[in-house]
Amino acid sequence: MSQDPKDPRMSGRIAMVALLVCFALVAVMVVIAG
Repeated sequence: MSQDPKDPRMSGRIAMVALLVCFALVAVMVVIAG
């Protein structure tokens, strides 16, 4: 992973993926708890 961290599109993609992963984890927790 030698991507240039100064690329705004890559940073936005990483942020979006992180947000989706967090949402997925919360959904799984709700399913397991409920």
